[in-house]
Amino acid sequence: MSVGQSADKVWNNPIGRLLTLLVGGVLVAGALTMYPQILPVVRWAIPVSFLLWGASRLYLYGVEDPLSLAAGCLLILGGFTYASYLLISMDELTGTIAKLIPAIGIFTELFAAHYRNQD
Repeated sequence: MSVGQSADKVWNNPIGRLLTLLVGGVLVAGALTMYPQILPVVRWAIPVSFLLWGASRLYLYGVEDPLSLAAGCLLILGGFTYASYLLISMDELTGTIAKLIPAIGIFTELFAAHYRNQD
């Protein structure tokens, strides 16, 4: 049995998925504990990943699909707002909105992916 087949077998089992996610979380927490200088890299990887995810949605699906366009734009805007939240001290309402925009973008992308898979 190859490594790919073993990984598929573990990932298709719900307990295997849970254990894989648990082990991954422990490894990330351990890396952050052992090397605290990596924390800014992890902190800034989140808005950068939102920007790249949104740009990939626009690149892959174009502007013909309005829901994918909205999801890509919201993810890009969410990356910028979350990065500005990390850079600038904000009050509670502004910080909440800065964190809410990426969440709305993620849910919009989930809806867009659902409707893309139905076609």
